[in-house]
Amino acid sequence: MRASTFATALAALPTGFAMLATPKLSNLTATPKHFGIVLFPGYQALDVFGPLDILNSFSMLFDQTMQLSIISADLEPVSTIPKPVSTIPKPSGKMNMTHGTFGQKLVPTHTFKQVLANGGQCGASSAAPAAVGHPHARQAGHAGMEKNSTAPGAPGPIEVLIIPGGSGTRQALTEEIDFVKQMYPKVKQIISVCTGATLLSRAGVLDGRSATSNKRSWDWVVSTGPNVNWKREARWVVDGNIWSSSGISAGMDVTYAWMADTYGEDVADYQSKSLEYERWTDASRDPFANIWA
Repeated sequence: MRASTFATALAALPTGFAMLATPKLSNLTATPKHFGIVLFPGYQALDVFGPLDILNSFSMLFDQTMQLSIISADLEPVSTIPKPVSTIPKPSGKMNMTHGTFGQKLVPTHTFKQVLANGGQCGASSAAPAAVGHPHARQAGHAGMEKNSTAPGAPGPIEVLIIPGGSGTRQALTEEIDFVKQMYPKVKQIISVCTGATLLSRAGVLDGRSATSNKRSWDWVVSTGPNVNWKREARWVVDGNIWSSSGISAGMDVTYAWMADTYGEDVADYQSKSLEYERWTDASRDPFANIWA
């Protein structure tokens, strides 16, 4: 009797255990295939890995061939720990800018100079496995690898450029800002996360536009772009082909919003459920704006 009752109860709840149907993609000929991300010492890890994991999973779940270029000043591994320079402002009451020693490093695939010298395109990755190996791998004494014949070749023009924030944005970042300024006319879209928007504002790219950024660093952010229409209450802002998000975790929300705009809301919804992430879908209201007011 109990078994029969349990079976009846299960039968009455089919939707609770139903597998989500994978939505179909359409109009893929116009969607971006090459993404670039700007790295500098002191980038915020989630600003980088949040959006990238969404793209990683999208490529896997929907079997999409996509390429990523990790771009920095040189090919040395780039740490989440910023360089200790005197240009970083002293801590304010809202943001402690002292730094620990715990961090991670990413190996770039291209340098700013390489990409700009190639007209905004990326040649074959400097980090691709090859008989000669990546410069950092050779320096560390690792043997080279045979090239994978199935690996993608030169990815071509960068279509979407992602700019993370982090404590390193308080540094001069002259080369990074110049790169952003020169690349903006060449890319289709830019997504900035957190204080990454200050690279755009200092490059003049945001002049006359609306944008948002990290609320805990708001006063400093606004000071970097007096000609920008900063939206304090927004979780993210879209102005033309520039998407800017609030602080850190908001980078995931803006990436899902971008995905909904690019591939469809059903795709973004399926993707977020696949990653077991509850999206914030109100672009105009950042729940953290008043906390750091």
